[in-house]
Amino acid sequence: MKNIIFDLGGVILKGKASSVLDKLSTTEEEYNTLLKFFDDWYKLDTDFQTIEEKFDSCNFSEEIINKYKDKLLKYYELRDLNKELLDLIKELKKNNKVYILSNYNRVAALYYKSLDGLKDLDGYVFSYEYKLVKPEEELFQIFLDKYNLKKEDCYFIDDTLDNINIAQSIGINAHQFIGNEDLIKYFKDNNIIGE
Repeated sequence: MKNIIFDLGGVILKGKASSVLDKLSTTEEEYNTLLKFFDDWYKLDTDFQTIEEKFDSCNFSEEIINKYKDKLLKYYELRDLNKELLDLIKELKKNNKVYILSNYNRVAALYYKSLDGLKDLDGYVFSYEYKLVKPEEELFQIFLDKYNLKKEDCYFIDDTLDNINIAQSIGINAHQFIGNEDLIKYFKDNNIIGE
């Protein structure tokens, strides 16, 4: 049995968090202004700041607040799931353990943990719980210790190269996610799924 560890954003969730702005009817100026909300989420992802505090710290105009605050406070509900990958996870679970290791704030993490396809995984470690973010090595070690896993039995999938490099440097098999087809090939090459 192998342990497959997925990141959320950019892997199970399509694109970047700011991609939710494409679903809002913004002007170009509003779009560019709202991007500020998606900058520097360290405090949010380490639980030193709530989503509302993050929004308030942007000092948006009253017009922006009235039009977009309610939507941005629940931005996570607007993110698109990688449905093909969720189907693959269902298959992986038949013969492997599947986990999430992701930089995420408390409210969004709890929301994603409750979704079909994600709520029955074998474990979760989110940055907000430990006030650490990837690529901090300590977060990877916390994950391994929490589930008593051997590094050589783990396969970590993330879209960010820095995170991949840290995982590999401590002995975890890691693959940078660039798309579903590439990931399926990686799993076949490592005998995680059949031909």
